[in-house]
Amino acid sequence: MRIKKFAASSMREALLQIKEELGEDAVILKTRKIPKSVFNLGSKDEIEVTAGIDEDAVKAERMAPLKMNGNPTGVYKRPRSSNIIDTNAPDAPEIRPFFKELISQEKTQSVGPDSQSKKDKQQIEELKENIQELTTLVKNIVGNGSTASSAPPALSGAWMNIYKQLLDAEVKPEIAGSVLKKIGSPNLLLSDAMAEKTFLSSINDIFPVSGPIKLKKDSPLVIAFVGPTGSGKTTTLAKIAAHCCLNKNRKVSIITADTYRIAAIEQIRMFADIIKVGLHVVFSPDEIDEAMKSCASDDLVLIDTAGRSQRNEEHMDDLKDLLGAFIPDEIHLVMSATTKDSDLCDIVNRYRSFNINRLIFTKLDETVKLGNIFNIVSESAIPVSYFTFGQSVPDDIELAHPSRYIQRLWGVVKGE
Repeated sequence: MRIKKFAASSMREALLQIKEELGEDAVILKTRKIPKSVFNLGSKDEIEVTAGIDEDAVKAERMAPLKMNGNPTGVYKRPRSSNIIDTNAPDAPEIRPFFKELISQEKTQSVGPDSQSKKDKQQIEELKENIQELTTLVKNIVGNGSTASSAPPALSGAWMNIYKQLLDAEVKPEIAGSVLKKIGSPNLLLSDAMAEKTFLSSINDIFPVSGPIKLKKDSPLVIAFVGPTGSGKTTTLAKIAAHCCLNKNRKVSIITADTYRIAAIEQIRMFADIIKVGLHVVFSPDEIDEAMKSCASDDLVLIDTAGRSQRNEEHMDDLKDLLGAFIPDEIHLVMSATTKDSDLCDIVNRYRSFNINRLIFTKLDETVKLGNIFNIVSESAIPVSYFTFGQSVPDDIELAHPSRYIQRLWGVVKGE
């Protein structure tokens, strides 16, 4: 890796120097203020930024351009009693093309170079998890004999069909059985249509959702987005920011603490300029207070954080310090719907110490089985705020709603 230090009077100037000399794929390794000399007390503060570029690892491969759609088709264009769109709002500027690079970076997991020993440890951990999953699977097969035998007793034909649908979507048998028992009437003889209607009307009590964003009266609502690398935090934040600014006419600011990649900072800055929202870049918890003061008159402040593996204790400690300085009103844990059950459980358990109070699931369009979402929501009891199902900004996002999720779970809704 090629590493170099840059001195400048401002972070913007330093970023321009880094981009010019090392390119957009450079990563920031360290920042610090340069102490004033006793002979230059009247001079401005300078900062020193250490950046690097792994020239061997830089790839020329780029994602295909995002699908351009003249008329937004996401849920934010569908009226809801709790989320009515201002139909007189001006047409949104075309912002989708500017996210091609940003989304590509989210997909390629922007993490620093690891030593071979760390990779070996990670592979060993994954192997242990796979062995544990196989052990659990064998125990279930031996204990239950078959999937059908794990069904709760006294299920009528219609209820058994619902139970099988849940299992087909990869909802855990014990969770599917528990859900049907909570409904209270799975032994009644009902038609398929009536059983399904009863199930959907009862699911609101079983699958918690948060509803739309509720702004505060006298101060901005501060929302932080956290989650593993590549889960789609920045793109999801961008969709919400665009909706609140362009469709709701709210004053929005973005604070990004995801400062690892130079290109990512420039992309989010370009997006903020297009939709005319404030953008503040913070490199350490010491800079947060000033950024928050500059957002005091806003309605909504959205905080973007760097992707963190839940298994990297050092990175998780850094994130905890960052959130402690922000003191957000809400913390949304962003996870991909393509993540397997055991990993979703591990992610939620390790992020719980941050007092997360919302879940967001992305990439629903990239998987055919959504039972893992049902499982983790049932087990964690943390409400879901949003689902996303595509890369188009500001579209391809919807407020989480239990019955609509069940329709997706059963394959009734496949996309937008």
